[in-house]
Amino acid sequence: MNPGRKFRDLVKQNPPLHVVGVADGSDALEAARAGFSAIYASGSQIAASRGWADIGRIELHHVVENVRLILDSGVKLPLLVDIDTGFDDVAKTIRTMDAAGVAAVHLEDQEDLKACGHLPGKHVVSIEAAAARIKKAVGAKTDPDFVVMARTDALAVEGMEKTLERIAAYAAAGADMIFAEAFPDVATYGAVKKAAGGKPVLANMTEFGKVALKTPRELFEESKGAVDLVLNPLTVYRAQRQTAAEMYKLLHDKGTQRGVVPHMQTRESFQALIDYPAQVDARAELLKKIS
Repeated sequence: MNPGRKFRDLVKQNPPLHVVGVADGSDALEAARAGFSAIYASGSQIAASRGWADIGRIELHHVVENVRLILDSGVKLPLLVDIDTGFDDVAKTIRTMDAAGVAAVHLEDQEDLKACGHLPGKHVVSIEAAAARIKKAVGAKTDPDFVVMARTDALAVEGMEKTLERIAAYAAAGADMIFAEAFPDVATYGAVKKAAGGKPVLANMTEFGKVALKTPRELFEESKGAVDLVLNPLTVYRAQRQTAAEMYKLLHDKGTQRGVVPHMQTRESFQALIDYPAQVDARAELLKKIS
């Protein structure tokens, strides 16, 4: 089964599908080991990994590099990727993501110099320009199962009525799913689902944003079934950053990691995660062939 079809089937089978952000291949394997069925690559995290703010600095090649870091692990989970506003050529971006083995992307309606969806200062393009962006993305698909998800950041800029008009226009332009960003009232997801013509709707449960944090089941029940996917985009990455900050300070101040080693992943646990014996055997076979 191709990645797009797998992603679509997971959304249908047992909503809401819980999607978690990962930074690289070992993260992806950990997500699979924890029991997740789908994973996510965040543009904000890709920017942060370079020490950049999430303000439209990343380009397509940065996203491709990160996708490879994730999928080179061999993880079998379908991957949803943040492609911001589509970069310089939306059609090229879609074809590149599809060829890389990505299952789905989300494409937003902000201007090219975008901002985080939960921060002020956002500017959206016209509804016509955004719908044309979606239509171009959908038209570029070589695999009909590849998912183009339309994300709207318009709520804080234009209000609910115009945002619902946008969602209807994006669905009409061919978007397969809708990402309704920074909707603080769960009850509004019913209107989002209706505007989307019943297409699947994603709710973003990011920390330090405009929404109260809820479980997938809580969102599904409180929205009366209008939420089909729930995303935790940066939860693990933020925890990793905090751990890194604390460890750098400890090593600088104390000069040793004594006392905190029990809180670290063991060598054996990591080797089990990456299937170390199989990789060693594969390397031995390769050495035989080239010797």
